[in-house]
Amino acid sequence: MGTCGCGYTTDEQKNCNGTHKVVAAVKADIAAALAAKGQAEASEYVKTFKKEK
Repeated sequence: MGTCGCGYTTDEQKNCNGTHKVVAAVKADIAAALAAKGQAEASEYVKTFKKEK
């Protein structure tokens, strides 16, 4: 897949291994749960958070 560009890889050589897809799915689930509980601001924060590389 090549070099990781998101910073979430679990590969020792920092190659992309698809971890970003898992992170995106979990973030979407958490954001939806927060929104359902009326926490729109927290939901938006989770959706837009970017890990520093």
